[in-house]
Amino acid sequence: AVRELRINNDDKIAKKLAAKPYQFREMHETTTNSLVIPSVSSENREYIPVGFIDKKTVVSNLAFVIYDCDPWIFGVVSSKMHNLWIRAVCGGLETRVRYSSELGYNTFPFPEINDEQKKLIRRCVNQIIAAREEEFDKTYAQMYKKDEMSQNLLFAHSMLDIQIERCYREEPFLSDEERLDCLFALYERIGG
Repeated sequence: AVRELRINNDDKIAKKLAAKPYQFREMHETTTNSLVIPSVSSENREYIPVGFIDKKTVVSNLAFVIYDCDPWIFGVVSSKMHNLWIRAVCGGLETRVRYSSELGYNTFPFPEINDEQKKLIRRCVNQIIAAREEEFDKTYAQMYKKDEMSQNLLFAHSMLDIQIERCYREEPFLSDEERLDCLFALYERIGG
């Protein structure tokens, strides 16, 4: 039935795949390291814990993947700015935070940045990874529990947040409301 469907499809790719009706159409694969973002995360975390995986790891439908991801993207997705955006626009599952690639990732207003800014963000990401490695005996759920994050991990995230916020403006934000106001203003300006 799949073979017939593909043969009768106007899509040229579908016609080529008719010879392999047993094969999924979309085949995504990591060649280096990819970033995994859980589709649901606890409301008891200030940050949605994301992490890199290698090409040996298979990801289920319970997470999103950015294939062959540059570490600076990890920094953006791990930032307070991005987490606030996700909480504001993606809704939730009961009281938990729900991630959405369409509503959250694809709509996240992030300014154009230069190579030097990317380098500084990568440096912060390396510090987060190093802080996590110090707690190798813990799960991300344990590491990121609100009010129980280690000082090193909290400090590494705060340094990342400073770098990400400097991509928006030089003066520090005074509140989450101010951060969200900035994000929604940029979203409107770039044609959201």
